[in-house]
Amino acid sequence: MPAGHCRLMGTRRALIVATGGYEHPGLRRLAAPAHDADALRAVLADPELGGFDVEVARDLPSHQIQRRVADFLAAAGRDDVLLLHFSCHGLKNAAGELFLAGTDTVPNRLSATAVAARFVNDELAECRAAHVALLLDCCFGGAFAKGTVSRAVDEVDVEESFPLRPGRSRVVITASSATEYAFEGEELAESGRLRPSVFTEAVVQGLRTGDADLNGDGSVDLDELYKYVYARVVATTAHQTPHQSGGGHGASLLVARTPLARRITPVDVPESLAARAKDLDSTSRVAAVGELRALLVGDDVSAAAGALTLLQALAADDSNAVQNAAKEALAVAQLRASPTTVELSEETERLVALAGAPLARIFHVTTETRWLRVSRDGASVLVRTDPAAYPEGYGELRGEFTVTTPLGPVVVPVVCRPAGRLWARAAIPVPDLAWFHDWRVLAGIAVALMVVALGAGGDMLSQATFLGFLYEALRFGPLLVGIRLLDRDGPRRVVGHGLVAANSAFLLADALAGVYSVGSAWSWLQLALAAALVVVLAIRLWPFDQVPRRLSLVPPTKRPIAWVTIGAALVELILLVSAVPTEDGTFTISRVIGLIAGLLVVVPWAALCVLTVLTRALTAAQRLFVTAAIVAYAGPEIYYMLGSLLLGANFTYVGDDVWDGHGTVVWFPLLHAVVTAAVAGSAVVRVYRQV
Repeated sequence: MPAGHCRLMGTRRALIVATGGYEHPGLRRLAAPAHDADALRAVLADPELGGFDVEVARDLPSHQIQRRVADFLAAAGRDDVLLLHFSCHGLKNAAGELFLAGTDTVPNRLSATAVAARFVNDELAECRAAHVALLLDCCFGGAFAKGTVSRAVDEVDVEESFPLRPGRSRVVITASSATEYAFEGEELAESGRLRPSVFTEAVVQGLRTGDADLNGDGSVDLDELYKYVYARVVATTAHQTPHQSGGGHGASLLVARTPLARRITPVDVPESLAARAKDLDSTSRVAAVGELRALLVGDDVSAAAGALTLLQALAADDSNAVQNAAKEALAVAQLRASPTTVELSEETERLVALAGAPLARIFHVTTETRWLRVSRDGASVLVRTDPAAYPEGYGELRGEFTVTTPLGPVVVPVVCRPAGRLWARAAIPVPDLAWFHDWRVLAGIAVALMVVALGAGGDMLSQATFLGFLYEALRFGPLLVGIRLLDRDGPRRVVGHGLVAANSAFLLADALAGVYSVGSAWSWLQLALAAALVVVLAIRLWPFDQVPRRLSLVPPTKRPIAWVTIGAALVELILLVSAVPTEDGTFTISRVIGLIAGLLVVVPWAALCVLTVLTRALTAAQRLFVTAAIVAYAGPEIYYMLGSLLLGANFTYVGDDVWDGHGTVVWFPLLHAVVTAAVAGSAVVRVYRQV
């Protein structure tokens, strides 16, 4: 066994830092890092190739990148093998020091907003791991050439930025020299398609195919990888030259095994058959193809590998008959996937059967699709989804995995239609009404709605000043606060979404209830303004990127508190429906409006609470949103239920004047308040406690 193979048995960890989007207008967006990360992760994490435990840090601000790098290196043991890869902009300060850009990097504030090479080097020096490889696919110049996108701002000497430290085996491989640029390919620049950069594409190709195994020993070490990448990059562009620096035994560090198919030793076909395959007579060559085909599909994989070499040459023969016969022989031997297209739903997995010649059944499988996980299972491939890796706002997801055999790659499409998906990613644009995005528009509508609401039900303020004022404050205060928070960042924006969404729904239901109970012109105007508030809010938030398109739920049997939420929600619905009276057994238009108002009071927020307790896992943002929405929705409602007991016969809660027919009945609003509190409370408990 080669020495390099021994090192594969140790703990192998990789961190890929990929930064493509930048807040500062002076740093152009890079399309390649996103694909760089997926492609490199696929080959490094493949247990048949790299065998690394891979972490990916995507589009993070510089301070978070520093923390991820520090944690990654600090957790290393003495015998660990580490690989650290950066794909981002590279910049330098006035002293010529290298900095790696994060999403928040400001070019003239590098020390405060970028990752210093000195920081990375210091962390490497403190790292206990004896074997560390650093790959820098960042750029050190500021030019744009035809067919390329420059990935740097100024030139930097990498070897000076990362000086070698004694007592460590470390290799630094860079995409370009101190006076050159690292490029994204021409296809990317012209079409916008995602593909790796020139440097990372060479790294991935060399490891995936095994072409970087230059000495044919079944493994790829850093020295071989560098030589392969160097040759491939300089053959692609004359303006980029990878560089390597390092010391110790780092150059012999094993990066990956070669694919199993590359380890087959071909056996030459009989000389007579080889001669007929090269005969000038095309008829003889066609006959030779038939014999080679028999070898190719036979059980002797070494003989099949020898036949494969000749058949691949004959597939490019100048005779159409020979060419077609050879291509048919190769197609018959190649793997065939069943099903040809894999269809998955959320949290499902599927076994894909592979049929083909024995030689083709020597394969390995990889995927660059972020939300897919694939692994070999005997002669099949196990395909499953990773819901945590789904893109935000997804609808139907499409990806693929690649099965690589000695005969070439087989690409299998995958379609994921998650269970419980509400809708696909919005694709229909709306007119660019920029003024709808001004928080003052929503605030203006909210203030107008408040004035009209006071006109429709102003007696509450005149007859019960404190209680009435508090109710109006509960109705409109959270809405106005939420509208102002919509323009903020981070958690405050999430809270704003929850407050505004919940209050808008509540005010719409409240306006409908006003039409039912009062029916004045003020009530209808209140309903129109409430509807306008909902419409403007919807246009502002379109295409609802923050709304999850999937429902990953668990059954109530696995979450006991869900029975409290579901039961209380059903009781609340029954109470409200039964509170809408009929006349002679028939519904009038007014009663129908009252029924709709009652349903709007219960259904939206009760559904939110039920989904909250049944959702498998909530993110921090979802917890904030749900909490804000529940407080904004249930607060005014519970207050009005209890307040109606103190405001006299003129201010009855819907239903408490129906059950006795003469005035108010105490038990109805009290029961309703308890039930509503049970729905809200159980959901909040679920948000902050795993029950």
